Amino acid sequence: VPPRAAAEPGDVPVLTELITPGAAPAAPPSQDGGLLHADTSASREAFTRDLVAEVVSAVQGRLAQDLERRLTQQVTAEVQAAVAATLGDLRQDIANAVGDAVAEAIARRPHR
Repeated sequence: VPPRAAAEPGDVPVLTELITPGAAPAAPPSQDGGLLHADTSASREAFTRDLVAEVVSAVQGRLAQDLERRLTQQVTAEVQAAVAATLGDLRQDIANAVGDAVAEAIARRPHR
């Protein structure tokens, strides 16, 4: 693995950065734990934020798919029932309209 151009603050060094033939040994971590601890804490916080965001995104995606499927099933059944009821009403309305039109047409004709 080629060495990185520059390590970011808080990055964990890769093995080739720790053991490079002919290179000076890496400086030991600070004993006071101040900056290293802050970097580690910031790194953990960033990791936690990323992990939570990823989990929330995955859960939201799954819930959205499940909700969409359930709503589709429920709405489809309701729409089918509404269409069937409307068609039943329309059939009766059409039958009544045809009957009225026939009666009016017969009434307008002279009787023979």
